[in-house]
Amino acid sequence: MHRAIPLGLRTIQFLTAVTILGLAAAMIRAQVFGSAPVTVRYSTFTGGFGILVCLVGVASLFASFIPDLVPLVLDGLAGVLFLAGGIAWAVGLRGVQNCKDPDGMLRNSLLNWGTVGSGDNIGYGVRGPDDDAPTVYNRLRGNCQRAQADEVLQFISVAFALGLIGLGYLQLRRGRGLGGYVA
Repeated sequence: MHRAIPLGLRTIQFLTAVTILGLAAAMIRAQVFGSAPVTVRYSTFTGGFGILVCLVGVASLFASFIPDLVPLVLDGLAGVLFLAGGIAWAVGLRGVQNCKDPDGMLRNSLLNWGTVGSGDNIGYGVRGPDDDAPTVYNRLRGNCQRAQADEVLQFISVAFALGLIGLGYLQLRRGRGLGGYVA
């Protein structure tokens, strides 16, 4: 199997993982009250793990000392982790209507930068003391779009992992041809 195909897939997978990590890190950095939600922190983990898997996969294309099974197992594990991340985002964002419902977005803990207080006296991190409603809405909408992008990229990464597992399996069945695991 030619190295260009798996190298291209690894490059796209790497860029996807970096984007997942960057989106989640930006959301963590913006958190005002409390710590960032688990879903957001988990996305930083999946993004970082995806980067590691890509680096091992690329190294295995050129280094014969990496057993063929190592990248294959890592791709499988990455696929499961990305799937869990995508599901976590999907569950966490349910009730947010296409990033157009300001009340739903404000009440969503993944989007509101944290809360303080209780009952009728709740402060949201996304709402500053001098912010008007359009400013808050635009912040919430941006957070919502970043969250939806992170969700979609998690599921796209699952597809890349499955494709790379398929290529790796085909390579294992054919024998070691190129000296390293090519997917």
